[in-house]
Amino acid sequence: MEIDSSIKIDVKEGVYNPAEDSYLLVKAVIAKAGEKTLDMGCGSGIVALHLAKNKCVVTACDINKKAVENTRINAEKNHLKIKVLESDLFSNIKEKFDVITFNPPYLPTRGESPAWDGGDGGVETIERFLQDAVNHLHPNGGVYLVMSSLTDREKVVKNFSNVYDFKVKKVENLFFEKLFAYEITLRK
Repeated sequence: MEIDSSIKIDVKEGVYNPAEDSYLLVKAVIAKAGEKTLDMGCGSGIVALHLAKNKCVVTACDINKKAVENTRINAEKNHLKIKVLESDLFSNIKEKFDVITFNPPYLPTRGESPAWDGGDGGVETIERFLQDAVNHLHPNGGVYLVMSSLTDREKVVKNFSNVYDFKVKKVENLFFEKLFAYEITLRK
């Protein structure tokens, strides 16, 4: 998708402020009008808002109550219809989707912020997500996921290569790391 500068957002205290990783994810996503989409870990709703603006049917969720409310407010502000709910990954998600987006906590840190603490190797949340994503993805659907050069990406690919195919769609070079937006599809 293209970045839509007409989308206006407010970011509440305690909610992840969209940064390079958020916009890299938006640019990597391929979603068609009418497709059923899920924005996991929606934060302020920036990805969900872009999906809705592209006429997708959008569900957005986050474990953070403040983020859920922030996404609702931003959807109303932009006159976009988004179903928003609180969920720890897929805990409150029952249906299947054509497209699932996720800008997960991917840094190999612990005890800083749930928005970026990915635990050992930066992969703990990513691996929990991928274990269950297969149950919520239509057979020809795709997952769009951000990881960093600081993330143990090789471990993720190795651990899930029997279920998924991984393709790097976009790369963003920052002065201290590289960001990778992956398109992940079910292995045929």
